[in-house]
Amino acid sequence: MRPAIWTDFRGVLTPPLREGLRAYCVGKEFTPAQLGQCLRVIADRYGCPDGMAVLDSGILSERQWAAEIERELAGRFGITADLSRLGSEWWSDRRVDAVWLAALRRWRQAGAFVGLVSNLPVDWKPYFTAFLDWDELFDDVLLSCDTGTRKPDAALFRLAESRTGLPPEAHVLVDDLDANVAGARRAGWTGVTGGGDHTPAAVERIDALVRAAAPRNHPPVRVGAPHQGAGR
Repeated sequence: MRPAIWTDFRGVLTPPLREGLRAYCVGKEFTPAQLGQCLRVIADRYGCPDGMAVLDSGILSERQWAAEIERELAGRFGITADLSRLGSEWWSDRRVDAVWLAALRRWRQAGAFVGLVSNLPVDWKPYFTAFLDWDELFDDVLLSCDTGTRKPDAALFRLAESRTGLPPEAHVLVDDLDANVAGARRAGWTGVTGGGDHTPAAVERIDALVRAAAPRNHPPVRVGAPHQGAGR
């Protein structure tokens, strides 16, 4: 049985969050460290595990989130900043991990089910839709703003299984956040840390899984449903 490989988007297919923060802060009045501290404070305020969860959980809209960051920058560092274009500027960084992208294509060509699962705020879905040709890359795309559940919630992993038709042990999640990797393992999946410096080891591990599961005498059969994530 071939594995169903699910990759995270931001931080795995794209550069790690610290790199995204650095790129976003170029030319700004604040540093990545200052912005990161503000995100952490806001996450703690709303009981969220990380700086992006406040946004992709739907607790705050992008505009509300940006306004809170502005207030934190002013109150903590005396910095007056305009984050009204936060989303468009953040998504202007269109770098992808070429090694990981090539591996995903190779696994899919070999017959593995290859999907993308991302915690994504509804305000950012248009940017995501325009980012890449998702139909060309993936058998399915699951976005938290569409599904109503997010990593590391068990419901998200059960939904992914329903889309592949495969048992939990056939699934792999590659993610840059420890909490999401742990959530996958609790769900009975193989959880792999990926992104940035972890990419080579993640590729090597999944290459081994795909080789071990390769059928000897019959072609692969895809069982995934058409995805809903890229604007359908």
